[in-house]
Amino acid sequence: MKKRTFRVACVRCRSYDPAEVRKAMERAFELSGGLPPLPGKVLLKANLLSPVDPGRAVTTHPEIVLSICEMLPDPSKAEIADNPGYIFRHQEQELFEKTGMKAVGHKCGARVSLLSRDGFETLSLPGAVSLQTMRIARVLLNAPFVIDVAKLKTHVETEITGSIKNMFGAADTDTRKKAHSAIDQESLLNAVVDIYLARVPDLCVLDAVEGMEGRGPSHGRPVKPGWIAVANNALALDVVQAVIMGYKDPFSIPLIKVASRRLDGPSSLDEIELLGAEWKDLPVMDFRKAPGSIRMIPAFLRGLGHRLVILKPLLNRDICVRCGICAKVCPVEAITMDENKFPVIDRAKCVRCLCCHEMCPTGAMEVKENIISRLLK
Repeated sequence: MKKRTFRVACVRCRSYDPAEVRKAMERAFELSGGLPPLPGKVLLKANLLSPVDPGRAVTTHPEIVLSICEMLPDPSKAEIADNPGYIFRHQEQELFEKTGMKAVGHKCGARVSLLSRDGFETLSLPGAVSLQTMRIARVLLNAPFVIDVAKLKTHVETEITGSIKNMFGAADTDTRKKAHSAIDQESLLNAVVDIYLARVPDLCVLDAVEGMEGRGPSHGRPVKPGWIAVANNALALDVVQAVIMGYKDPFSIPLIKVASRRLDGPSSLDEIELLGAEWKDLPVMDFRKAPGSIRMIPAFLRGLGHRLVILKPLLNRDICVRCGICAKVCPVEAITMDENKFPVIDRAKCVRCLCCHEMCPTGAMEVKENIISRLLK
């Protein structure tokens, strides 16, 4: 029986020059089969984690989003949306201005908004593994056509942030906290997949012109892979992203491994038809992966590995601004503020989800690795 193949178009794009982005995007869309007939409104689910300049590679670049909008039959029927980290939910205007999305909306007539604008709907999905109930943005659930516009980034908790993880922003704060309070990594990864399945995107685009290596998704270092990729299948696109990041076996990444068991998509590289590039040309030399991976531990020790390979938050007082954000985002209330308004971590309560690290505006809540974690790099 012939194996099913999943097509991923990957086209060179070495800068965010508008003409270069547009040319590469058009070619990627062409190779991937082009846009299907659209039912009307189109939702572009970008990665807008926080109100920061696009040059930091934390968010989807505005030129990528603009290029997609301009290729739509009617850009005025497009909506660009995301839910940022919840501490930024009251900084709507700053979010859109700093990430460049407000300017995109002005140029092409697209609507720019928070996914939360119409509230959330409570879902109980058959087959959900970690989240028996979840609350998902109605804007996303009701969108006739969804384009997942992800950013190539590392992630200190899930190793990668890509197309599947990008849909995590569709959940409300309580659902995200519930996912992050999981006692083991696999429960979190299954929660990520549960949320993804609430509304599977119709098309996926990866902004890999510039990405993030090291301690992503917020405090890593910008890197320039120089690609734009388009696919109809998020898992296939995440596998290609992993190859760009230098993984010889993308299915060794825990998130991809869990997703491949549950999602329609490839289970090996042989099931991906790569268009517009050669596999050998994708990897970035000396790409710094996220710290603390346990994927090199033998499978029969994998459960023990979560106790052996420890990534834990550690405060750097020298750059702490005592804003209290870490305490607000902690899903298990393991952080309190002392009499001098410095955060104090209750190690007995801490589940090492690293939300405090991800949301810390100055990077003061650092990630500390133990010796086993460092040896596995």
